[in-house]
Amino acid sequence: MPRAALAIVGVLALTACDQSIPTPRLGPHSNEEPVTVPYPPPPAKVEVIPSPPQELKNPVWIDGEWQWKGRRWVWQAGQWELPAAGGYYAPPTTLRLADGTLLYYPGTWKEPAKKR
Repeated sequence: MPRAALAIVGVLALTACDQSIPTPRLGPHSNEEPVTVPYPPPPAKVEVIPSPPQELKNPVWIDGEWQWKGRRWVWQAGQWELPAAGGYYAPPTTLRLADGTLLYYPGTWKEPAKKR
């Protein structure tokens, strides 16, 4: 069997395994001041996701992200975390405004809305 065909069979075999990664409920950024950045982050890095720590009950996987650290982008590796009850995760977002300004919102957990 040619190498390309073997590679395709391997990919299909991996995707057939039902090993989904638990991820957080996602939502929007709100009530935050974005950071103005001079250029967008590099492409995300490929990460090997480790097994969740046994001491965490029902953790979710937060993908790694590029974070703006004053004058440059720094990679923050992904990690397993416990979601806040009723809360959600606002993933890192970069927005370009009509005037060309580039805004960055880092990934953050949001607490559930308080009931009145």
